[in-house]
Amino acid sequence: MRYFVVVPAAGSGRRVASATPKQYFAVAGRALIEVALAPFLRDLHCARIVVAIAADDPHWPAIERRLNDPRVRAVTGGAERADSVRLGLAALRNIAAADDWVLVHDAARPCLSRAELASLLGELADHEVGGLLAVPLADTLKRARPDQPAQVASTVERAHLWRALTPQMFR
Repeated sequence: MRYFVVVPAAGSGRRVASATPKQYFAVAGRALIEVALAPFLRDLHCARIVVAIAADDPHWPAIERRLNDPRVRAVTGGAERADSVRLGLAALRNIAAADDWVLVHDAARPCLSRAELASLLGELADHEVGGLLAVPLADTLKRARPDQPAQVASTVERAHLWRALTPQMFR
């Protein structure tokens, strides 16, 4: 099953208060984005990876050289994640067919295993629309009191709550 990947990576690191965007933080000698792309690069069914980067991104050229894979292409991303995804999808307009799968995977999510990717692809192979990777919520959630946000009002029942992960997969 052929699929394409869009990776929004135009973030500036504003939430982590760093001059370096988090997708370029080093983990075991490699940038997070390199680790995040690895499962797709190992999969021969992955036809193209479009990485939406900031217009003035000084880090990407070195990453692209290290990856050295013709399936990886960069496009200029947008101000928000949704804008970058839209621009990544636009780059696939003349390449992907209507029934091809597109996976959207965050650049700073390095923990996707090959087994999880294979499971997602297998589960959704015959699905009409798609889905996403998710795990049951294990953490206890507390609801704050509206009038006193520092106080607990109740515990949220988590029996039917899931933590959404990436990739998200759709046609």
